Amino acid sequence: MRLSDLGYLSGVVNGRWEQADADALAAFLTANNTTEANFTSLLFSNDALAASAVSSVFATGTQQGFLVTYGTLMPWSEVQSKLEPGKSYDVTSCYSGIALHMVCVSVDSHAKMRPELDWDNATLRGFFSAASSSDKQPVVIAVDGILIAASIQQAAPSMENQPLPEYALYFSGSLTGVNGIPDAEHEAIVKIAANQAS
Repeated sequence: MRLSDLGYLSGVVNGRWEQADADALAAFLTANNTTEANFTSLLFSNDALAASAVSSVFATGTQQGFLVTYGTLMPWSEVQSKLEPGKSYDVTSCYSGIALHMVCVSVDSHAKMRPELDWDNATLRGFFSAASSSDKQPVVIAVDGILIAASIQQAAPSMENQPLPEYALYFSGSLTGVNGIPDAEHEAIVKIAANQAS
């Protein structure tokens, strides 16, 4: 399952060891320059490298691959009234279908959320293939039983050393924290998450 979290395995995890699992493990070993004898501790650490952008089901910025899930476009003003700081929500990658739990921290010009558990944090780090804090991914968040399209941005470098860093979630019409201006790149990612990319 962890190989799937890191983007090496894109199929359904069914509990049986199959050729796709062996291929995913081989790709992980090669990318992380390790051997079968000592890979287990690396596999579950924050130092494990995710699959490269070429082989990953995750994308950076523009759509690559196909959407496994998508949500509805909902204006930020409406989403903002539904999100409750301190409450946990399910957030799912549109490209992999991998879900994790995130706790709402604040809802100002956009939402700030943090992973609920260390496992959620390790999974979320696997969503991003670049070390850049400007990397964004299409996700959906379940609020009151509705899957809402969103764009999640990798945690800022200043947050990286925190055990559970804050991530920015943007929705249709969200504004940046800098001068409260719209972010065209986030808007484009939100449209991908709603399966409305042009």
